[in-house]
This record gives sequence, C-alpha cells and structure tokens, in this order.
Amino acid sequence: MTEEEIKAVALQLGHPQGEEGIKVAAKLHEINGSMIQRTIDLLHCRDQDTVLEIGPGNGGYAPYVLSRAAGIHYYGIDISATVIELAKENLAAEIAAGTASFILGNGVELPYTDNFFDKVFTVNTLYFWEDPLQQLAEIYRVLKPGGILIPGIRSPHYMKTLPFTQYGFRMYDATQAAALLEKAGFSIADTVEENVEIKTERKTEVDERIYIVAKKP
Repeated sequence: MTEEEIKAVALQLGHPQGEEGIKVAAKLHEINGSMIQRTIDLLHCRDQDTVLEIGPGNGGYAPYVLSRAAGIHYYGIDISATVIELAKENLAAEIAAGTASFILGNGVELPYTDNFFDKVFTVNTLYFWEDPLQQLAEIYRVLKPGGILIPGIRSPHYMKTLPFTQYGFRMYDATQAAALLEKAGFSIADTVEENVEIKTERKTEVDERIYIVAKKP
C-alpha cells in the first residue's frame, strides 16, 4: 500500500464514511468481535441495566448485550452517520421494541441525563479521542454511582505492528490507560490483559488486548 492509501485506512478506522466506510464497519465487526464480546462479558450486566456503547459501528453486538440479562436497554452513539444508519437498519426490530437506540454524536457531549447508565463500554475508540479527559468527564456524568466503564484497547506493542496506527492514533498501555481513568475520577476495579493467538492463511500472530474495568465511586 502507498502512504496515501495507509492514511486513508487510518481515517476510515477513526470515522467510517460512504461506501468504503460500510466495508470498514463490516470488517471491524469481524476483527473486533471476540474483543467486543469479552468486554461485554466483563460488564457483568444485570436485569434492567441501561448500557451505553460508544462507537458501536454497525450495531452488530447490541443483540449480545441484550442477551446478557433480562430487561436490558442498550444505547449506541457513534461519530459516523454511515454506521449509525447501518445500525438502525440492522437493529430495526430492537429499536421498534424499545430495547435499543442509536444516535449520532461525538462522544464529547453525551445527550443523556446525569446518572443515567449502569454500564458504559467502548472498544478500540480511545486512540481517537482528541480530549480524553473531557470525554471521560461526560461518561462520568452519565454513569450512575457505582456504575462501570470498560474501555477495551490493544497494546501499543501490537498496535505499532500495524502501518496505519502512525496516523492519528494515540496509544496507551495498561498503566497509562488506568492512570487516565483515575485522573478523570474513576477507581480501577480490575485490569485484564490477555494475549490471543490469531491464525490467518499467511501467519500466526498474538493479539495483545487490554481491558480496564473502572468504577464511578
């Protein structure tokens, strides 16, 4: 790939748009699937929980959230109008039933009332947050006391093996991510680091994943 093509990939990963964005959303749904499910499992959802996903892509894992307990209400917010429209199409039945909702938003200003959510999660979006403390302050505001936030990220060691991460990505190791969350007022309940072996037709690689389980006091 040329440098311009690599830059274009980086841009689409941060903000999928148009026909190419639709393809990127589908690919991310596939590549990030097990990581998203693991993040959801770590939330330990309970009956009647309200759950927010920041960066839901095409909404493909909203049904998994809804399956974790009875009476869950799922909300998704994404910066990309392309993927929000996809999510609304894919989850039309859940939206009609009132169990799922998707809106367009930048994440810096969350259009929800104070102490609204029981759980918030996001996977592989932290790299793109221009003002992470401001965004975390908004998450803190909309979380109920005792509520849980889990950002799932990949380790800098792994991310630096990908050519597009040199453009617009801010990477964090487990210590840095935890410190950022603590600076925003969260307490760290757990830090989960996992290495997952991934085999493709061409090679085998180790996907290094980090999950920070943070709690609002």
